[in-house]
Parts: sequence; C-alpha cells; structure tokens
Amino acid sequence: MAIIQPFAETIAFVLSYMFDTTSSYGFSIVILTVLINIIIFPLTLRQTRSTKRMQDAQPQLQKLQKQHKDNKEELNKAVTEFYKEKGINPFGCIFPLIVQMPIWFALFRVLREPLLFLDEVFPEGSNLGLFLSGNPPLFYGMDLQIPPSQAGTIIEKVPYIALVLLVVLTALYQQKQITKKSNNPNNPQAKQMQTIGKIMPLFFGFISWTLPTGLVVYFLTGNIFRIGQQSLIVKLEDKEEKSTPKEEKKHKEEDDLENSKDEETENRRKNRKKRRKGK
Repeated sequence: MAIIQPFAETIAFVLSYMFDTTSSYGFSIVILTVLINIIIFPLTLRQTRSTKRMQDAQPQLQKLQKQHKDNKEELNKAVTEFYKEKGINPFGCIFPLIVQMPIWFALFRVLREPLLFLDEVFPEGSNLGLFLSGNPPLFYGMDLQIPPSQAGTIIEKVPYIALVLLVVLTALYQQKQITKKSNNPNNPQAKQMQTIGKIMPLFFGFISWTLPTGLVVYFLTGNIFRIGQQSLIVKLEDKEEKSTPKEEKKHKEEDDLENSKDEETENRRKNRKKRRKGK
C-alpha cells in the first residue's frame, strides 16, 4: 500500500538511528513507541475527552429518546441540537483511531520484515541491518522477530507468556481509566462500554500471541505510556469539573436520578408483564 510506505520508511530510519544510539533492537522499539505516542498525544487527548463527554451526555440523551420516542425525525433534530449546544462531536472518538491506522500498519510491516525497509532507506547498509542479518534480535531472552506462539519449549515460552499477560493487564487497567462507572447501573450503554472494556484487552492478548514479539513490546510500551497519559488527562478533567458551576452539577445529578427512576419503573413494568404471562 502506497500510503503506508512513507510511514514504514520513517519508522525504519528512526529504528536504525535508535539502534546506533542504544545498541539494542528492543530498546529501539521502546523509544520509537514513546516518540509515536508523544506525537499523537493531541489525538489521544481529543479521543479521551470525546469519550468522556459522550458518557456524561448519556442521561440527557436517554431523556430525549423518551421524549421523542414516537418521532424519529424530531429525535434526530433534538440530538443534533444537543450535540451542538454541548460541543460534542459523536465521531470525535473515532477520528483519532483512523488517523493512527497507517502508523500501526506501517509499524507491523517494519517489525515483521525490518531488512526489507532498512535496505530501501539505507541502500549502502546500516548497523541495524547488519545486526539483524547475522543475529536473532533478542530482548530479555525473547526473539523479537517471531510470535510468542512459535517459541520453543514451555520453559522458553515463559518470558513470552509473561509479556502477553502484561499486555492484557495493562490494557485492562487502561480501559478502567477510560470507562467511567455510570451512576445508573441499569444504563444499557454503560453496560455495553464495560463489556467492550473487558473484551478488547483479551482480544489484544489473543492477537499478541500470534504477532511478532517486537510488536507485542510496542503494545506493552504503548499501554504503559497511555496509562500515564490518562492519569494526566484525568487530573486535567478533575480541575475542569471543580471549576464547573454548582448549578450545572445539580442539574446533572437531578437528570441522573430522574433517568434512574424512569428505568426502574420500566423494569418493574416489564417484570409484571412477565409474571402475567407466566400465569
């Protein structure tokens, strides 16, 4: 893919430069990961804030859905106006992911076939190219070019298993940071987000088992870096919330309470119907 080529060549160049500095292919990947995450920090900040705003808006959106449940056109208009009023972009949490996709694909290709791109960037050769040609790139006893699933004996697989488990655990922790616990436990969208938050780390663990170990190191480093980023963003959001007028907070709490009562009433009505059918 032509769009990925410039990204892949840039990544190969940075990896080679970092290898000349550190003499370690593994640490070169770690530094590269940190650099990429610093560059895309504005996108990560935007994504996190968009997710939080959408979560905070759920009680009001559910209220609008109940008010206009028989008129889809009016509902769409009301929701659009609500988004405009609150400064919410429903696609704000998706756009940063789309922007990052070429970087992910390029990194995957470079870590899978580093010599191919190093030869294109450095036709006369490079220290990293020479190193990878004659040695397996080991990092804490792990070959970074093979997937964890292809490691030898059970004993040899231990560091690979530990690496994949760390990816899952850090991803779970990161999801907990992003996903706010809803004041209303019956909120279906909150339940959906919590379910996704549990499934995605397991999915990352599964694919990490089949991808080159160098890419798994990238996943782990990225997770740890983003945990720090999320902590910073949470502190910034807390400062903003403290500066929010008390009246706005009061209205939000009232909306949450009203929404919770409405859902409890609806659940009771459904339970009564079930009991009648059972009779």
